[in-house]
Amino acid sequence: GGSASMTAAAFYWPETGRLECLGWFPSQPNLADRGASDGIGARYGEMASRGELSTLGHATVPVAAWLSEVMRHVEGERVAALCMDRYKQAELGQAIDAAGVRAPLVWRGFGFKDGNEDCDRFRRSCFDGLVKVAPSLLLRSAFAETVCLRDPANNIKLAKARSLGRIDAASASVLAVAQGARMLAVPAKKARVAQWV
Repeated sequence: GGSASMTAAAFYWPETGRLECLGWFPSQPNLADRGASDGIGARYGEMASRGELSTLGHATVPVAAWLSEVMRHVEGERVAALCMDRYKQAELGQAIDAAGVRAPLVWRGFGFKDGNEDCDRFRRSCFDGLVKVAPSLLLRSAFAETVCLRDPANNIKLAKARSLGRIDAASASVLAVAQGARMLAVPAKKARVAQWV
């Protein structure tokens, strides 16, 4: 994102329901000034002290360096898919290629088409007890700033509850959990047994 934007990554293990989320801001302005301008006081500093929020880069979060931090967080794990917003797809795709990331890429949109499916899968996973997360001020704040908008056909998509709200962590979590739910919904392929006629 730009200088005012947060960048977030969510990590979801569908077999266990474990969900983790991290956020990044550029270092300028600092977290205290950013919190004051966003109307949340010292909350960003609290998130940073809890290890949930970091700064990276100067005026913007550099995509390649950010991707390296994301992949370092799951080093040693088998990454089944990278699910990302189509926003800045070309820039992110180049960083993925440059980093040599070898995982299936899933590009999603935040309009009503993709958003409705992702929100519905996320909500169902939460209600079914398939999402387990340690207490996270980053996620609590992001979901508190998030609303769902409905179109005339009753489809939903995520949106900010207020213009200064930061919903990136909520958005990343919805994408990650929805992708995990899609992966779990794929029926296991049965091995075909050779038959002699």
